[in-house]
Amino acid sequence: MRAWRPSTWRLLPLLLLLAPAGLRAQQPDSIWYQDRGAQPRPLPPGDTRTDTALKLAALLHDGRVTGFYDGQFASVKDRLDDLASIANDPDMGHVLRLVAVMALQEAGDGEPVRKALEPLLIPAQSEFRIQLDARYNPQPLDDENELRDFLQAELSEHARFSLAKDGQPGAVRAKIRVMELVVDNDMPTLLDPNVDSDTNPARLQKVPQGRDTIFQIGYHYQQFDDFENAAHWFGLLCDNLPGHRDTQMAHYNLGCIDALTGHPEEAMEHLRAAHAVGFTNVEWLQEDGDLTSLRGRPDFAALLALMRNQAPPDAPQAPPKVEPRPGDRR
Repeated sequence: MRAWRPSTWRLLPLLLLLAPAGLRAQQPDSIWYQDRGAQPRPLPPGDTRTDTALKLAALLHDGRVTGFYDGQFASVKDRLDDLASIANDPDMGHVLRLVAVMALQEAGDGEPVRKALEPLLIPAQSEFRIQLDARYNPQPLDDENELRDFLQAELSEHARFSLAKDGQPGAVRAKIRVMELVVDNDMPTLLDPNVDSDTNPARLQKVPQGRDTIFQIGYHYQQFDDFENAAHWFGLLCDNLPGHRDTQMAHYNLGCIDALTGHPEEAMEHLRAAHAVGFTNVEWLQEDGDLTSLRGRPDFAALLALMRNQAPPDAPQAPPKVEPRPGDRR
């Protein structure tokens, strides 16, 4: 899949503060600005970095970074040096750095990509803990040190994903090992469908984070197309927690895997199941490159219409129950 996870958009109020100086509007007291009016600022001869940054900005969705899908970064695939420079520039806006990190794996391969991305990696255990704390901390990140750590962890995770998509999954595997150790001893509790009504606060406290970690393990496997292991971890949630809201993104990602591997009927069942437990991101459903093979199907159009609360076209609507295929690791 590659559905985006809404971490960066918490930071939208900070984007203006983080934006690179070269992309901010000139002050109106500049004579040069008054002379050129609203026309784009001309680039110095041979300067492609600012142009590359603008191309990256055009790929954002309301200031947010979406997930990976093939061909997403075609507009900058010939800008390897610019992307490496933007990704590693601490004065560049954070969101632009993220999308530059993502784009590097389509602009090059092997050693140049590794050299550009490895400096952004932090230890896998630190990255995981920082992100988990941020996801489950109800307070905004207003402490300068916490914010800096969060931004660094987010860059590190995207660098792992970009390396994995370039055929270098070692950094992602290292983080997977950390996450697997975290959930290993608690699996019976995390996959218990009745635990939500438990009166034991100690058991309840670990459940949301643990289930999120199970999903993240599958998501990390998916970044280097290890669909068998990804489906196994997503299936742990879907098979043990049928109809539960915590299966929403697991069903969505299983739908993406089925669409990519030639199982369109099963893909549609998972997408319907995702919607049944709360998935409503119509825009991403229409754009996600993993679902290209499903577009044009009447049942896909019907699902989009249902999500928009429109009257669906005539198309069969299977119930959201999903049975595993023979041979699936669930």
